[in-house]
Amino acid sequence: MVRTSIHAGVWSTDPDPEKVARVLAEVAATGFECLALPLRNLPTLRPDALSAQFRRAGIIPLGTTGLPAGADVSSDDAERRNKGEQHLRRVVAVARDIGVEQVNGVLYGPLGHAGQPVDADARRRSAEVVSRTADAAAQAGVRLCVELVNRYETAMLNSVEQGREYLALVDHPNVRLHVDTYHMAIEERDPVGAVRAALPVLGYFELDQSHRGRLDEGSLDLRAFAEPVRTSGYDGLVGVEAFSRSGLAPDHANVLSIWRDQFKDGTALAHQAMGLIREIFGGAESASRSVATR
Repeated sequence: MVRTSIHAGVWSTDPDPEKVARVLAEVAATGFECLALPLRNLPTLRPDALSAQFRRAGIIPLGTTGLPAGADVSSDDAERRNKGEQHLRRVVAVARDIGVEQVNGVLYGPLGHAGQPVDADARRRSAEVVSRTADAAAQAGVRLCVELVNRYETAMLNSVEQGREYLALVDHPNVRLHVDTYHMAIEERDPVGAVRAALPVLGYFELDQSHRGRLDEGSLDLRAFAEPVRTSGYDGLVGVEAFSRSGLAPDHANVLSIWRDQFKDGTALAHQAMGLIREIFGGAESASRSVATR
């Protein structure tokens, strides 16, 4: 059976431990096993306090991250590339201290409108850094999962085909793919076929609607997207992502182009999303097993 995760943005991405505790209570009440918490502004995070809140709630922490301004592991500028690597290593250390078992996200290059294509050398440079980071992450008990996002957010990796080619460059067992239905609907000629192609390297399958709101509203047939996952016997992580501007820090919302509130009630959204997951996959597994051992 699959294991379930939901993004903190459904309620709030504020990393203050007391606010995270309130989100965790909603996560537990709606039946999700894991919470994906953005690991941003690392010096302001309180890993020990966050770890305690997750343990108290009985919820497994996952992380998401990207590269800050001036840091780019794909850059031909050695200083920018080094800043990117150091950021990823700090993320791994913070994740370890919180108890995060998997970090998802755009780990491989800058997030935002690129303005021009990316060449093979940039992907090679990126893969070398991510491979080294994966070694450190494995030692810390943290798995890395590179997220494929649409062309308006990166020029690096948009499709499953590109993602699999990139993983071949990284060549590390501690790195897998994170696919998201919202991005796939923009980029893939055959989204369902692309989901099927991702299965051998899939680390996170994320349900996300066309408008990034409630899963029962929007233009995407999420049941069709999920069919290859369901029939494959995949027993990894199935996540839910939805964003309203009021649930994100302003700079985070700006990067993601979340300009308005797509929903008002995160708990109602989570209940509906859990119902859909149970309908598709027939239930959800106990959170007793470690993500990192899967």
